[in-house]
Amino acid sequence: MDQGNAQPQLPSRKALRDARAQKQKRPQRQSLRTIVTMVAATGLLATTALPSYGFDPETTAVSGLTTDNTMVDISAPSQGLSVATVRAVAFTRGDYKEADASEFQVKRTASRSYSGPLASDYLAKPRFTSITSANLMKASAELVGTPYVFGGETPAGIDCSGYVMFVYAQFGIDLPHSVYQQSKLAIKVDEKDAVPGDVVVFNDYSHNGIYAGNGNFYHAPQPGDRVKLAPIFTDRYHIIRFVDIEN
Repeated sequence: MDQGNAQPQLPSRKALRDARAQKQKRPQRQSLRTIVTMVAATGLLATTALPSYGFDPETTAVSGLTTDNTMVDISAPSQGLSVATVRAVAFTRGDYKEADASEFQVKRTASRSYSGPLASDYLAKPRFTSITSANLMKASAELVGTPYVFGGETPAGIDCSGYVMFVYAQFGIDLPHSVYQQSKLAIKVDEKDAVPGDVVVFNDYSHNGIYAGNGNFYHAPQPGDRVKLAPIFTDRYHIIRFVDIEN
């Protein structure tokens, strides 16, 4: 047979159908690939945005994770509940500074009413004109039975440093409402030289009370308890004195 006059072989019908099917599948695969790509891109964008929206300003401020370490202000002390005021601050990942526990003290409403003089009233007009052990014991004993209230500083409810502050205010002596800060204003005395009316302070500044002699002290113990005269129940304490006390 002459090769130069041979007719070209036409594709079969089956081959034509297969070719058309392949052309129809290509756009579908490309569309699926585009959708997958868009979903992945959206996920990455959302993940990147999380640091901006993952912290609400109040939670962030209270936790201390801000560039401004003064973002929490405690309202002025009162007999009611104090409220933490949070300012808007800029957040930067990685910035952190521990806050002092005293910044988050909460004043709680006392469990009973009291309309008598406050410590500030006694400071303006002292009840006692002479600072003697007898007068200090009288002022201390009058508060026996007062319920312990964290942050309290009146006969309606009182805590340990509030108790010491209130008793000494009756003598015109102004003390802060803090065991540690009260201690900074006093001198340390040997126990053999201590007299009733001095102040017992635990060495870790977790508690204090008014020394009553013979190893006892008046104090506001803990939540659920009341002011009482009791033995000093630890040997980890020292005694301080704010002013000279007459016997």
